Amino acid sequence: MYGVVKAQKPEKNFPMRIVVSTIGTPTYEISKYLVKIIQPMLNKNKTRLINSRKFVELAKTWSISQSEVQISYDVVNLYPSVPTKEATDIIINMLNNDPELISRTKLSLTEIKSLMDLCLSDCYFIYDSNVHQLENSGPIGLALMVVVAEAYLQHYEEKALSIASNRNVDVKSFYRYVDDSHCRVGSRRDAESFLDILNDQSKHLKYTMDIENEEQTLNFLDVTIVNNNNTGKYEFKVYRKDAITNVQIKPTSGHDPNIQRGIFIGFINRAYNICSEQNLDDEIEFLVEVFKENGYDERSLRKTVKEYKTKRTQNEEPKQDETSKMVSLPWIPGLSPKLRKVFRNAGYKAVFKSGANLRTILTSKNKTKLPQNSHPGVYKIYCSCGKMYIGETGCKVSTRLQQHQKDLLEKEKKKTTSGVAEHACECDGTVDWSKVETIKVENKRFERKVREALDIQNNHSNPREGGMNQDYGQYVNHTFWRPLMKHLQRKTLQ
Repeated sequence: MYGVVKAQKPEKNFPMRIVVSTIGTPTYEISKYLVKIIQPMLNKNKTRLINSRKFVELAKTWSISQSEVQISYDVVNLYPSVPTKEATDIIINMLNNDPELISRTKLSLTEIKSLMDLCLSDCYFIYDSNVHQLENSGPIGLALMVVVAEAYLQHYEEKALSIASNRNVDVKSFYRYVDDSHCRVGSRRDAESFLDILNDQSKHLKYTMDIENEEQTLNFLDVTIVNNNNTGKYEFKVYRKDAITNVQIKPTSGHDPNIQRGIFIGFINRAYNICSEQNLDDEIEFLVEVFKENGYDERSLRKTVKEYKTKRTQNEEPKQDETSKMVSLPWIPGLSPKLRKVFRNAGYKAVFKSGANLRTILTSKNKTKLPQNSHPGVYKIYCSCGKMYIGETGCKVSTRLQQHQKDLLEKEKKKTTSGVAEHACECDGTVDWSKVETIKVENKRFERKVREALDIQNNHSNPREGGMNQDYGQYVNHTFWRPLMKHLQRKTLQ
């Protein structure tokens, strides 16, 4: 578990957005597969927003009356608040009513539910080297939690809108992006009433509300929305939070100049997609000044703006590179532009990736690690008498060690369970459970068995040589590997 500081909220002492990394966990790929099944169904919802650009395109079609009010509703701590068990049932019910489900998967609803339960039933994370678990809550960081939260909100917001209509609460429009919603209502009283309706739908969800100010202005996502009473239309400009630093990639950094230029064009593109005509020039001037402060040449920036405007006016499609062959290289100032020409002449398109930045360098050896012996593989157990035991397991090594320790307690089974239990009962020495070592992390059974047999030979732990193991392992029947292994060990020490 790690946290991302919310720098835009100093009034709350800069709280952290908690994230649990699930990359590499058993349910990571299953979660991605389930998202492909569920997401197309959720995309059909009419109140769901894809991004701020789509919101602006939609809002430009509205006719705004002078009396109406715009509000932004926000869900407090969305992902930790969603009860996974209830949300799973909601999704299964929605899938049951989706006629297109059969075209996306051959799984039955029962099988989909089983997979969802597998991904969401145990939410655990590591903090301060200890494993913790959350009840009925999914991890922020698992792809499946995004669609689970989305389905949960869609279900209850649909009920809230229906109730509002029955109670004559004048909700003119309601659109949401993740946990932020934009709503137009007839009056401030309607805004309060709809907030109460939203909060009454689920005891797990809590909504807060921001109403437009006296200038009829409201900030939503990265858009500032202004109600122009003279035209009956909204006007738009880019909204930036107070925590913005205006720091951009420096032109002297080790990045491909095309990437640096592309970043600037990306900001220009957002300005054209969001800003109303009367606010567009101010936004572009702001961007030019920001990049000039970061060391870029003003003439080049203004030339880029002019070229972008010309292409947009002419509706030019971006040119597709017909070169099918591509080579990826690190960016080296001075050398990379020459290499690009060489590869182009040879029929290759050269793309360049940036080198490691300071953050990557400083944190490369500071990644969260699982506790010792948390993987399947081949392991080694020591006894104070000098002998050792080599074993393999498809579960976590720490789990297998617990089984060995349980064998010692069940003395009547000590000669039929494991070599460790038999040796510990007959030897005057002591098995050191604190120094158990995972020799090799391995998920594949055949590879584990071969590695176990080789290490039994290499460590002389077989029964013929008085070791703790009761057999010689599987698949490796010859001992001619020993000279080679000893040679490799001597070479390593040298």
